[in-house]
Amino acid sequence: MDLEENLESLSLQNSDQSQSRELWRMKVASNVFFIYDDEDGFANAIAQGLCPTPYPYNKVFELLHLGLREYDHKYLNLTGSVAQLRDEDNAKATMVMLHHLEPPILSHAINAVLAKIADAKRISSTVPSIVAPFLVPASKLKLEGGNLTTNSNKLPLYGIQVGPETDASRVIAAKTQKPPLSLQIHYEPLACFLQIVRAANLPTSIIVGQRSQSPFNEALIEDQEVIILWQL
Repeated sequence: MDLEENLESLSLQNSDQSQSRELWRMKVASNVFFIYDDEDGFANAIAQGLCPTPYPYNKVFELLHLGLREYDHKYLNLTGSVAQLRDEDNAKATMVMLHHLEPPILSHAINAVLAKIADAKRISSTVPSIVAPFLVPASKLKLEGGNLTTNSNKLPLYGIQVGPETDASRVIAAKTQKPPLSLQIHYEPLACFLQIVRAANLPTSIIVGQRSQSPFNEALIEDQEVIILWQL
């Protein structure tokens, strides 16, 4: 199955998405930033770094409807948000933020977001490249025999590439480290996201930072922002 077939398959996995696709389809630029809004506010910090004030690009915000899902004997209306970052002539990037959710509803929401991206109207002629930054609690990243540690005063940023190589993935690969082969991810949002993009073979670059004590967290957020801004 080639990339186009994978994209089509993902876009049809969710019946809510296929039924509503003619009513509203998200538009995406060539670079799509996926931001997961965790409980600790790291994602908000990254999103604000991408959209500072004043900002050289116009920002157009939309609510992203992900459909109804049954959870704990009631229905939840899942939503996210979309920001189109534009200059005077072109869309520079699309930022998609998914609000914090708990398993098992989390996997449904991530799948729905990726289905929206796969089914989106492309502003450019190229297949969109997804860039997803995550800051993961130190206890959720493990190597065989123990937790992930570093001998440096600066915590590393790891880059995980999925799917076909793109301009964005090459930039990110050059500015991040490859994760150790024995790295185990026990952070549900990242593990779920990684599983879905791998299954669909979507062109995706995941930037993984390890949370620590301040000031390392602030430095990691700044490093992630710098790498992401290279895509604009």
